[in-house]
Order: sequence, then C-alpha cells, then structure tokens
Amino acid sequence: MKVLSIINPNIVLFVGDISDGSVKIIKKINEIKIPTFVILGNHDRGKDSTGETLSKQIRVLGEKYCAWDLKVFNNQINLLSARPCSSGGGYYLSKEVKGVYGPITEQDSINKIIKCSEETIEEIPLIIMSHAGPSGLGSEPKSICGKDWKSPSLDWGDRDLSAAISQIQKRRKVDLVIFGHMHNRLKRNLGLREMFKIDSKGTIYFNTAVVPRYKTDEDGKLLINFSWIEFENKELRHVSHRWYSESGEIREEDKFF
Repeated sequence: MKVLSIINPNIVLFVGDISDGSVKIIKKINEIKIPTFVILGNHDRGKDSTGETLSKQIRVLGEKYCAWDLKVFNNQINLLSARPCSSGGGYYLSKEVKGVYGPITEQDSINKIIKCSEETIEEIPLIIMSHAGPSGLGSEPKSICGKDWKSPSLDWGDRDLSAAISQIQKRRKVDLVIFGHMHNRLKRNLGLREMFKIDSKGTIYFNTAVVPRYKTDEDGKLLINFSWIEFENKELRHVSHRWYSESGEIREEDKFF
C-alpha cells in the first residue's frame, strides 16, 4: 500500500482473488486514499452457501465494490463491472453468489451488463472490469483466457461477458477490458500466457494476473508488480506490467501498448 502512495495513480482497480474470504484483508483496501474500485474473484467468495462471507466483504467495501454496475470516475472514465466471483469456463454461478444475488441465469447476466452500458457517457472512455476474461479470445493453453492446467486445452473465458461486449460494441467503443484469474505462468511447464490482445473492433483485452506479485531483484530487494494503464486526451496510450521497488522506482516493465 505504501508503494501505491508513492507512485500515486489517479485510480486503483482490483480485479479479484484478494482475500480468500478474509474480511480483515478486505478492510485494508479501505485504507487506500486513492480512489479505488474492486470486483471480487472466485477465491474471495468464501465457502458458505448462505453467501454471508461474500456479503460481509461487500458491506465493508461499500461504494468501492463493483458487480453488474456502472461507476463514472471524475467524469473521465466509464467503469462497467461484470459478473462477480467468476471461475471462468463459460458460465457458472456458485452457491455463495446465488446466496447474495439469487439464481441469475446466463441471459440475466448478459442483460445486466448491457443495461449498465446504456448509462455510459459516450464522450469518455469505457473500461469493462471483470475477474475472468471473456470467451472468444483463443482456446490454446497460452491464450489470454485459455485452460492450461490439463488437456484438452479450452477457451476458459466467460460467455456472458463475451456476448455483452459484442452487443455493446454495436453501440459504442469499448476501450479496454481488464481482468485477472488466468495466471501468466502456465501449468505443466508450458511457458507464459499471452496477456494482451486487440480485437477487430479495436477493443484491448488486458490480463493482469501476474503471479506471484512479489519477487526479489539480484540484490535481494523486494519488487512489487502492478499493471499500469494511461489515458491521454480520452485515448488509451499505454498498457504495461511493471515491477516497482519499495521506493516507487520502475525496475522492470513489459510494455504491450
């Protein structure tokens, strides 16, 4: 958290798998002074069919929490959030999510995302924020949302998110879809995942799941990973994974755009 205050971005986004259901960890997010928004992942939902663990986290996060909604940040960015706590793999609603939201069908989820998009401000960029990325971006193990942990490899993206994006693109530009879930280092010694993709409509898809997020340099000093995005004059200008020292110095950078 200290590094964030040093590098001082305008906005901080969490795309899930933060706490394994620990409210104590979630409370730390409220200590961040920079405007912060959070969608929870499948590892955050807890393990109770009532959804109470998930509900507690939602209550703690308050206005920072994002799920099937739209937040407009500082009249500069539309931030549209998709289905919370996704495990990828098409469409699946866990008992914990059902405990909070009820039995949401795949079409219900598509409709929720599209409805939120109808309230976006046309003149400013649109970021769609999810835990798992959309389907339709490849079915190889190294694909940005590809299944890598056992054969056969599959497209492991979310169908509801993909369908909603296709509909939204007919009406307005989707500048960026940002997500995590699918780790950069592949299972079975298959190498590294593709973490960046642009579709035929010009939408950028960015996987931020660099795992682990901490490592040491050759001198044994701690480095911390953040994904970094910059807009200029309402256009996306920069997308990268960065490793920062504890003093806020950029030590390594994988620049995608």
